[in-house]
Amino acid sequence: MKELPYLINLINSIKDEICYSYISKIVAYDKDYSEMENIKGQKIIDILRYGGYIHFQFSQDAMLIDLGAEGSFVLTENNSYKNGIIKLETDRGNLFVVDDGTNKDDFTKVIPIWKDFTKMPPVGYDPLTKQFNYNLFCQLLSDNKTTVEKLITNPLIISGIGETYGDLILKKASINKRTKTTEVNKAKAREIFDAIKQVLREASGNSEEEEGDGLDD
Repeated sequence: MKELPYLINLINSIKDEICYSYISKIVAYDKDYSEMENIKGQKIIDILRYGGYIHFQFSQDAMLIDLGAEGSFVLTENNSYKNGIIKLETDRGNLFVVDDGTNKDDFTKVIPIWKDFTKMPPVGYDPLTKQFNYNLFCQLLSDNKTTVEKLITNPLIISGIGETYGDLILKKASINKRTKTTEVNKAKAREIFDAIKQVLREASGNSEEEEGDGLDD
């Protein structure tokens, strides 16, 4: 999955261009996603993030995209695009989900969310929301017997932190990546928590905390 700052910047770059556009047709170049073609006729209402996924909310249904290591979006008037996975034909152009990677284990994944009968996949806490506070972080340290590095980069515990930003966070908090969660005292927990918030805010240009991301306590 992409790390959180990348997702925020990517969403900001396409949101105004494509939101409220009408989808006349969806073409699935990867036949694993042929059912996505049933979404035609809906509007793109919003583009959000859900954990490490990008969440396209349509008039009725939705779509989650894990961009893997090399996935991205391209909005163009062209009818085809190299390494396209799916294409959304809209009244504002063609939005392609593309992946230039070769590692099938870290390839872009598309998940259709059908209204009323599809459950959202589990995700970790979004570290840039108000919900992710110091007390919660201390609880996560207490509940998970692992290393600090593995804790903060586990997408089912905390979303959007990978190797790159994980290393920056640990460096800022002056903590070794092999340090165990059981070895972290309250003062060091505060340093790590503050480093998570600061590093991700600076990288994403997101200075204010957001409301919760839909993950229940």
